[in-house]
Amino acid sequence: MTKKKKILFIGAGAAILVIILFAIWFFVFRRSSATAEGAVAYTTPVSVLTGTSTGTVNRYAGVVEPQQTIKIQKASDRTVKEVFVKEGDTVTKGAPLFSYDTDETQMKLSEAELELERIATEISTLYSQIETLQNEKEKAPDSEAFSYTTQILTAQNDVKRAEYNQKSKGVEIEQIRKSLENATVTSEIDGVVKSINDGSQASYGYGYNEDSSYMTILSNNAYRIKGTINEQNMYNIMAGQEMLVHSRIDESITWRGTITEIDTENPVTNQNMYSSSGNDTNTSSSSYNFYVELADEASLMLGQHVFMEPNQGQSDAKEGLWLSSYYLIFDGNDAYAWVRGKNDKLEKRQITTGEYDETMDEYEITSGLTPEDSIAFPEDTLTEGMPCVDSGSQGDVNTGVSGGDMGVSGGDMDASGGDMDVSGGMEGMEEIVE
Repeated sequence: MTKKKKILFIGAGAAILVIILFAIWFFVFRRSSATAEGAVAYTTPVSVLTGTSTGTVNRYAGVVEPQQTIKIQKASDRTVKEVFVKEGDTVTKGAPLFSYDTDETQMKLSEAELELERIATEISTLYSQIETLQNEKEKAPDSEAFSYTTQILTAQNDVKRAEYNQKSKGVEIEQIRKSLENATVTSEIDGVVKSINDGSQASYGYGYNEDSSYMTILSNNAYRIKGTINEQNMYNIMAGQEMLVHSRIDESITWRGTITEIDTENPVTNQNMYSSSGNDTNTSSSSYNFYVELADEASLMLGQHVFMEPNQGQSDAKEGLWLSSYYLIFDGNDAYAWVRGKNDKLEKRQITTGEYDETMDEYEITSGLTPEDSIAFPEDTLTEGMPCVDSGSQGDVNTGVSGGDMGVSGGDMDASGGDMDVSGGMEGMEEIVE
């Protein structure tokens, strides 16, 4: 081996040794130090861990309406004489609502009865006439027999026509008598008088439903809840889905119900649909009614406004704040949790617990934590004062090592960014050898 080759070999070996030593220092000491210096605690909101967060649950406004609606039509040939109720009145089944004027009907009955008597007299006269003609025919000469036969047949046809009129008039009289008996219209259900159309109300333009009913009665025995959903989010619900109904007055008062119908055949008319300027059709959207039937009787009032949301188990939740034991640290009789404190720094906070649910391994938190707090899962690496980040942002700790490449630029070892560039390193060695 020549002297020049020996020098080259020794130089190359020294360079490799330097690179190995630097790699050991960087990846063992430098990286572990960087990891410790950049350690963070990942925290999660208590509301998410306990399932009390409602941010992802869609809520819909609803109004209580009756299950049954009775529409009463007024006879077109009759006149209302007296109305016994007014809008908003509560009525019971069989209660009188209004009555017809019977004077005209009574007059029609009298006229019909007189007409029936006249028809009966006419029939009797025709039978007597037929009998007389038959007797005279027997005594008359043969030349007159045809004339008598014609008269008899005509009289018999008149009898048939009169008897038909007699039956028809009898049916008419029966109907008039029934109308007199039903001169007072009564309610078919227990309910509330919603509307009385006395002819003073008219329907104009868009958004009005023409209703020719004289009177409308809403049932007050069974209620359902009508909600409205937009076409853009209507697929968030479906028929048969269980809903949780909240009182607007007291959020703790709830009822359970089931969606029985989503009325996609009758879009809800938007009365403001023509008031917006421009022709951007993307800003308009149709809405549809859906109906929720309550599972049991509820102390609701007709017309009461409520909130509804899909029942995702929140109705079965225990009262209070319950947290899994995995997130708690016990030291004798004391309990602690790692909490995201001021300035997003981790703190070990003492809390108090109440009852213990052995089945779910959960403790009731009576003080020290709220659903708005964020906590970290207890680990040995956690220390007070550590910076906290949301668990949704969790990723690899940045150690400053990019891709794990090593290089020495121009014969130097550049650790900036964790990269070591060896480009040009051998050129420096060749210069030494020469």
